[in-house]
Amino acid sequence: MSKSEATKAQMMRAAVSCFTKRGYEGTAVRDIANEAGVNIGLIRYHFGHKADLYRDTLAYLSGPYNAVCLAALEKARGGSAEDIICSWLLAPVTDWQDDSVATGEEVLCFLNKMGYEDPELTREVYESHYSYALREWQQAVRAFFPAIAPGDWLWCLTCLRGMYFNIVAHNDFTLWSLPGISGKEAAIRRLAADAVNMLRSYEQA
Repeated sequence: MSKSEATKAQMMRAAVSCFTKRGYEGTAVRDIANEAGVNIGLIRYHFGHKADLYRDTLAYLSGPYNAVCLAALEKARGGSAEDIICSWLLAPVTDWQDDSVATGEEVLCFLNKMGYEDPELTREVYESHYSYALREWQQAVRAFFPAIAPGDWLWCLTCLRGMYFNIVAHNDFTLWSLPGISGKEAAIRRLAADAVNMLRSYEQA
């Protein structure tokens, strides 16, 4: 990694921390500069405005996030519905490799907080960088439940997302300042089993 790339990574790491703890509106560029140990001018030089820094960081993190999740999904293909669900949910926690900007759990917390931001801030990056990979996982899961109604499917996904982030987002980057959950891997595996039962119940309803 060049000096310039290392500096950008340092600023994005500070951005993940500040945006996750304080939200987009609650974070000033000066906050990020102070946490990164750089001057504001350097952030503006590399990223432009605060919205650009937010979107650029979100887009950058999509690379390692999609890669680790899709690799886990490929290993799980041919397994059960629970294996497919687990593959995606566990990968950022157990298989994350590059901590130069954020750990896998920090990325999950950042993505969780993203869900509370103005959709106009995040929609373009989400659609262009995250949605295609997520759809691939969803298709792999839904293949096990062909009779489930679209509305029930979306409801189950919403419940799964909420319970998942309740597990992974309780740490230093938590949204609600709740205590961390120990044994995250075991908790996620239980969640995957519960999700399968929920999907089966909706399919049979």
